Amino acid sequence: MSSMDLLPERYRPFARQFIKFGLTGTVGAVVDFGIYNILVRGFGFTAGYHVLGQPVLLANNISVLLAIISNFMLNKYWTFRDRSTNVAGQGARYFILNLFTWTLNQILFSYFTFRVPLIQAVFGTQKDNAAKVLAIGVILIFNFFGSKFLVFRTPAQHT
Repeated sequence: MSSMDLLPERYRPFARQFIKFGLTGTVGAVVDFGIYNILVRGFGFTAGYHVLGQPVLLANNISVLLAIISNFMLNKYWTFRDRSTNVAGQGARYFILNLFTWTLNQILFSYFTFRVPLIQAVFGTQKDNAAKVLAIGVILIFNFFGSKFLVFRTPAQHT
């Protein structure tokens, strides 16, 4: 018996989708962290800018964008098994959703990295990576429900 068998039958497809979404997100996190750390620690790329007085690292913008692209493809074809040929429309909805969550990610990442002394004290030079984990954790729920009900919705979900 699997742990999925503990759920009522009607919730199993949703649970499977959420697990697949989590695995897709893990791939996205590998892309995000990998590119970010290659840029910052490998190439010393620490260029940034300020938004509303908050420092933002350009490397984080780049790594998150590449993760968004990889996650779109995995979510479309694997997580939600969407066979719609309206890739442009879905892509537009996905990128609008992710513009919101990307903005939230940037704000949370910067806040946790530069404004939370406890993160600096606990994680030291890895405070930025810890901040990325926290930011990703917060936006996970927004991304899942937005993807499921706004981007890759089935015809039954339109009503």
